[in-house]
Amino acid sequence: MRRLAELLDLDPPGPDLVEAATFDRMREHADRLAPDPAGVLKDRRAFFRNGRSGQGSALLGAAGRARYQARAAALAPPDLLTWLHRGR
Repeated sequence: MRRLAELLDLDPPGPDLVEAATFDRMREHADRLAPDPAGVLKDRRAFFRNGRSGQGSALLGAAGRARYQARAAALAPPDLLTWLHRGR
């Protein structure tokens, strides 16, 4: 958070804000914080797992990953997808 604030030329976040942004705190308030306008999440708390890149792909089989890749390619340009999927 501090690095992002620095990049955006903002005041550094206070300790309360940093604590509120932890995965544990976000999971505690998942009903309010997890986006689910289509009502597809089985567990809103699971939305805040741990933030590792590529973690969600373990939840999909080969067919699910192929559907994801096709849908992502239809919605976003290749350079954005390269950035989004970095670190996998």
